[in-house]
Amino acid sequence: MQKLAILLENLAQSDFKDKRIKQEGEELIKVSIMTSAIAFMYEKIRTIVDYNEEHLLRKSAVFRILKRRFLGGGDYYKMGENVIKELISARYLENNKLPESLIVDVAQVIEKYDLLYTGVENRHGIKAALSLYDWILNIAACEIEEVIVPASKTKVLVRFMYDEVRERIEVVSLRTLSEEEKNLQIFLAVNRSLVKSDKPMLEYLIIKLWHADWKNNYQLVLSQFIEQIFEIKNEINQQINHRLANKLLQFCRRYAMMTLILRDVIYADFQKASLLIDNPDLLEIKIREKCQSKYIETKKRLKTQIWRAIVYVFLTKMLLALIVEIPFDMYLLHTFNIIALAVNIIFPPILMILIAVTIRIPGEKNTNAMVKGIFDLLEGEHKDVQYIREPKRRNWFIWSLLNFVYLISYLVPFALIIYALNYLQFSILSICLFIIFFSIVSFFGVRIRRLARELNVLKKKENIPGEIFDFFTLPFIRLGRFLALNFSKVNIFVYFLDFLIEAPLKIVLQGIEEWLAFFKEKKEDLE
Repeated sequence: MQKLAILLENLAQSDFKDKRIKQEGEELIKVSIMTSAIAFMYEKIRTIVDYNEEHLLRKSAVFRILKRRFLGGGDYYKMGENVIKELISARYLENNKLPESLIVDVAQVIEKYDLLYTGVENRHGIKAALSLYDWILNIAACEIEEVIVPASKTKVLVRFMYDEVRERIEVVSLRTLSEEEKNLQIFLAVNRSLVKSDKPMLEYLIIKLWHADWKNNYQLVLSQFIEQIFEIKNEINQQINHRLANKLLQFCRRYAMMTLILRDVIYADFQKASLLIDNPDLLEIKIREKCQSKYIETKKRLKTQIWRAIVYVFLTKMLLALIVEIPFDMYLLHTFNIIALAVNIIFPPILMILIAVTIRIPGEKNTNAMVKGIFDLLEGEHKDVQYIREPKRRNWFIWSLLNFVYLISYLVPFALIIYALNYLQFSILSICLFIIFFSIVSFFGVRIRRLARELNVLKKKENIPGEIFDFFTLPFIRLGRFLALNFSKVNIFVYFLDFLIEAPLKIVLQGIEEWLAFFKEKKEDLE
């Protein structure tokens, strides 16, 4: 299996690239155990209030740190040091393991994006700069995470999967689609499915592809970025929101799981992985073993995700009930429906539990399909080509008619829920909160189910009961997705934590850290 041999060689080289060599006499970055314990506890609380996927937590933490410190300007080295130390304190990075030279690299990234923001402000005005503030910081957070954790192995796997998937896809489009655009869309779909890249990560990826000098020699393109920043941003958005994006993502998901299982097999014992090249029987045994362990691991992850979602929904719903719902009913409507309040507080967590118990982990059939699929990736010569068709382009009349019918069908489930709640004498606010949290829980359920569904490489079978269920739940899931993706922008609990607790807490912890360092210096003077 020549492809496996090449993959092993590339992974070995990537391991070497990821190792950051400590220079002689160079100090390691260290934070106090005491401040780390406090920061870690705070971070755990915040991840409950601001629900996010696990693989995005570190990047989100970098974004928050930048947002709190970026406009301070001044000492880039100090800002870089603070970013790394805060990540270590929150246990996103290992303590006393990273060399101090890393601070310089992070400081250079911060300086680059500060120059970009300042340049945009000078060229386009303060209002335009502020409209791009979060976008610039999100891109900066992606690059800082890449500097701190290069993840070269992941890039090797992305390239391996991209090369295999590209040969299995034929795009059918009514308009002329350039080879470059097609390849970009496949590459983005691979990153979405394999790496679980979110929008900022995809934006940063496209910037690196289109502007090769931006990462290591940004001075050459900085003026162009400042001048054309809005055009660049719009062009990137067009690619991320491409008409083919979802269809390509659906196709890539099963190959992503095969690639991840193959990765786990290789890294279970990397030193002996070369034995698998000429031993297909051993490789099959290892794949089957890894599938079983992956199923068990996913069960554990599902439990963690479910409890996080339950706690998040219960806490936010209970706080909203105390702050908004009860005062609204008692002082504005002069009524108080204890049943409505109890249902609104208890129903969302119960629904989350019901969703959880219906999630099923794949079985032997899926494992057989996984083995067959991985062997096809490694030695398949005659590949089955999948035709990916662009969504149909319809004239304005057909488009309007279909959207009108869809809107009516979309409103039916909402009408039924509203009628039932009104019959139970729910107030208008209680009805709105019930629908909001029912939708959010439904979306969380879909997202959590995806953990189990991603393991499944068998094609999903359609059935009438499933289609009817999707008809009634899809409107709530779509609303839940919209609310979940936008809730953080208006999440009063997040604002409370970020501005009333996190900012002063981190200042206090930084002060304690400085004092402990000073105390250590004085102690060393006596020795």
